[in-house]
Amino acid sequence: MRLHRLISIILFFTLALSSSLVAAQEKQRVLLQARLSDEGPVIEDGVEWRIFSASSATTGELEELVYSFGGPKAFDIEPGEYYVHAAYGHAGAVRKISVGSISLREEFTLNAGGLKLDATSSSDVRIPDRLLRFDVYEEEILENGNRKLLARNVKPKEIIAFPVGTYHVVSRFGDHNATVRADLRVSLGKLTNAVLQHRAAIITFRLVRQLGGDAVADTAWSILTENGEVIQESTSTFPTLVLAEGNYTAIARHNDAVYSEDFLVRSGFNTDVEVLVPN
Repeated sequence: MRLHRLISIILFFTLALSSSLVAAQEKQRVLLQARLSDEGPVIEDGVEWRIFSASSATTGELEELVYSFGGPKAFDIEPGEYYVHAAYGHAGAVRKISVGSISLREEFTLNAGGLKLDATSSSDVRIPDRLLRFDVYEEEILENGNRKLLARNVKPKEIIAFPVGTYHVVSRFGDHNATVRADLRVSLGKLTNAVLQHRAAIITFRLVRQLGGDAVADTAWSILTENGEVIQESTSTFPTLVLAEGNYTAIARHNDAVYSEDFLVRSGFNTDVEVLVPN
């Protein structure tokens, strides 16, 4: 009886293993890789791969079966029809594939290039990365007068792929009025390396009892343009702002007293503005 039961168990696991091997043999290897252009090298990292079941397309919503990130990828897939989407930065391509009885090698050409952005505050004064961000828009202006935003808060020197075309780039230096715009062309398989130039500077404000002295604590600040527009209000003892080139007024309030100072911002000249408490 024990022998009979042992044989039954062995047969069960043998059949299960055999079924598993048959199922594994039914799957076929699919190799996926992407290039920016037909003649460009294979992209070795940063590609998002997604595989969807084509049979689910009839429901109006594709079922995602596989997600992977990196460079060239190989997947073992059961025979059938699938949609494969390759995305690299803001460039992408989608293709329907049929997996049969032989292995497949699928190459995706994204027809894209790279965009690398940076900026200075004059011809040679670099801007700290923490104070600089870029937004990338479509070139076309919509009926409402705006452009479609494609990428927000892009970091300086970050390389992002975009389909071939012209894009409208907005560079923001600091959090206030220092912005510059440019239309840039992304070429097939190439890196567009653009350095924009701001007309602005980093200004630190201090209320002092004598020039070059220590900042007076418990000071509230208002920074105004020459037209009276308030750019910033702060309760910091010595606030630091990025301001576009131009004329401004600094107003300091301390112990119910108000002091002011007109000042000029010159591009690339990072400096302190001292508001003097009269004797």
